[in-house]
Amino acid sequence: MKTNDKPYGWNGKLLNVDLSNREVEDQRIEASVLEAYLGGRGLNMWILHQNLTSSVSPFSPENLLVFGAGPLVGTIIPANGRYNVSSRSPLTGLLGDSNSAGFWAPPLRKIGYDEIIVRGKADHPVYLLITGDRTEIRDASSLWGKTVSQTDTLLRKEHGKDSQVLCIGPAGEKKVRFAAVLNNVDRAAGRTGNGAVMGSKNLKAIVVQGEGKIPVADPEQVRAVAKEIRAAMRGASSFEVRSQFGTPMLVNLYNEMGVLPTNNHQSGVFKTADRISGERLKTEYVVRPESCYFCPVHCSRHAEIKSGRFAGVTTEGPEFESMCAMGSNLGNDDLASLVFLNRRLNDLGMDSISTGGVISYAMECYQRGLIGPADTDGLELTWGNTDAILQLVERTAARQGLGDLLAEGVKRAARKIQGSEHYALHIKGMEVPTQEVRGLKAWGLAWAVASRGGDHCRAFPVMETTWSPEQTKAFFGSEKAADRFAYEGKAAMVKWAEDFGAVIDSLGICKIAYQAMGLTPDLIAKAFQAVTGIESDGRGILEAGERINNLERLLNLKLGLNPEQDTLPVRFTDEPLPEGPSKGETVQLDQMIEKYYNLRGWDPVSGYPSQAKLNELGITS
Repeated sequence: MKTNDKPYGWNGKLLNVDLSNREVEDQRIEASVLEAYLGGRGLNMWILHQNLTSSVSPFSPENLLVFGAGPLVGTIIPANGRYNVSSRSPLTGLLGDSNSAGFWAPPLRKIGYDEIIVRGKADHPVYLLITGDRTEIRDASSLWGKTVSQTDTLLRKEHGKDSQVLCIGPAGEKKVRFAAVLNNVDRAAGRTGNGAVMGSKNLKAIVVQGEGKIPVADPEQVRAVAKEIRAAMRGASSFEVRSQFGTPMLVNLYNEMGVLPTNNHQSGVFKTADRISGERLKTEYVVRPESCYFCPVHCSRHAEIKSGRFAGVTTEGPEFESMCAMGSNLGNDDLASLVFLNRRLNDLGMDSISTGGVISYAMECYQRGLIGPADTDGLELTWGNTDAILQLVERTAARQGLGDLLAEGVKRAARKIQGSEHYALHIKGMEVPTQEVRGLKAWGLAWAVASRGGDHCRAFPVMETTWSPEQTKAFFGSEKAADRFAYEGKAAMVKWAEDFGAVIDSLGICKIAYQAMGLTPDLIAKAFQAVTGIESDGRGILEAGERINNLERLLNLKLGLNPEQDTLPVRFTDEPLPEGPSKGETVQLDQMIEKYYNLRGWDPVSGYPSQAKLNELGITS
């Protein structure tokens, strides 16, 4: 990338909030740092790496909570509006980072901020009010204990309906280790437990209000590139199905491939998957499509339950991960309950993937006789018992009974339930997501090496099942990379996807609208150049992504990561899938991970990036 002398796109300003001393201060961000790490996720990583040490525990006042939105956020480039929230995770003790869309980040950028850093701890519940003119630390005692939707309603009544509210629910207040941060009621920065960090600081919400305009280098070119991107999205082969069904389309598709997690990943086939399919969701519950900021895809949806025990419940969503985590992986085929649980988990402020992970773990412990009714306060944790699932969600959020143990996550729970470690499916302490990686080898490697633990979004290697053999040969050196059962080319695929994904997160755009729909790094580089005035191309933008991934690696190593943690639970490496189109498959991680380390320039023993790689990327460790 070649720098333009005059900065555009970024504001170059962060808001530093010290809750302990009730102080707020604006600070400038050096242009060289912005250009190297882009913004959003990348800039968050730079801030954490500069400030965190291994002695800072996740719930200590010294832990930082960082919110960042990249330079495309608030512009007319399609599908922007995303932000990252980052800290030291209370679930893993390593990098804690999550991403959300909606409408909270654009006004933050428009009133002049790229980042917010929150440190310290308030002596009572508070919230932040951020406008173009001032930042106030206000009392939130009356909001403490309120759900996310109640908090949103009360704060927008106080500050105007156009105010954008980010907040935590009761689970964050109780420091459930996988508590989420929510904005616009149903948009969740769900993973790694940043909601619990926010709760530990007695910070209930951040309200942003105001208008403004993002300065761009070439307004005419921004309009032209935005038009080109919209055309590319609408021309994508998956545009129609994504616009019609969104991610819930994956329920039937994954089940047909034999990779739909079922009963705590004991199988990849759910016999009644059609009962919780995206098609049925659209027919029976969706009342209208929903869209993110400036996005033509409209892959979200507004659902309403009009009859039955959950009548009157409305929610944006659910997405596939929630439908699988609370559905097939718990043996639950009650679709109405999944719509309700989407609303309820968001209101409580809990990550649906980890919530489903801890409940599926408890259900398998129950199945195998490791716990019984005396341990569950009478709940029968049998597969598909919807009533038990509903009650255990409430008890986990409130830290009551068995729920108090599950609120610690499966890694810590397994230390208490003797003989249960095998069923505690986590990576680096975070519950695994909802792909059956024994039938998706690139996803298996991506899970193992993801910087935030059990994760599907760091790499998001959709190319494994959506690209042609000719494409994978050109990009990753092997036609077999397009074969989900093969190992060839998967290390190169995951590295490329991770670097591309880091760029997307850092610029503030959407992985589904860009990465999953086949848009190229070159096209994203055109948008970046039009907005910032910095000359760039696909190769240069991917180098920035590589820089961000290596900085995340250094941060994790500083916080105590051991390379042996780059692995998968033995269920995926040693237990063949018992049925379906992926029957007999396991993940032979050793066929991919050494190649991945070599491509990354990481030492296979220490896990550290080589000095040559750090020099190449301009990183000072």
